[in-house]
Amino acid sequence: MDVQEDTRALSCHGIVAEPGALRALRHRLLAWALESGIPDDRAHDIVLAGYEALANVADHAYPGEPGLVDLDAVCRPGSVEVVIADHGEWRPPDDTEDDPVSVRGRGLLLVQATADRADVRTSSDGTVVTLGWQLD
Repeated sequence: MDVQEDTRALSCHGIVAEPGALRALRHRLLAWALESGIPDDRAHDIVLAGYEALANVADHAYPGEPGLVDLDAVCRPGSVEVVIADHGEWRPPDDTEDDPVSVRGRGLLLVQATADRADVRTSSDGTVVTLGWQLD
């Protein structure tokens, strides 16, 4: 199936950055990607990288109680872009043990390996992760 010639967008703002809501958002992103005509393998790459960025919001952006996260995705002919933004302040994870076999701390590597383009910008207003994929 070819990607539709029109632009398809998904906009989900004010989502609570907690596991249940983020899982639901992951499913919504996958459904959107498939409905947009994105090939299955690319759709799963998009969801994997997007969900990792969302999980990082839950892990790093908000001390104490969960804050909010925004997700915007657009599918254009030949490309997809996903933008994930939080309104918190980056903080290191709670477990600070130096464990050489820990899987923590590899999220950004996973995002970079899965997306064609990954840009992370932090400011006092929060962090914005912009992910991009070519479909051609």
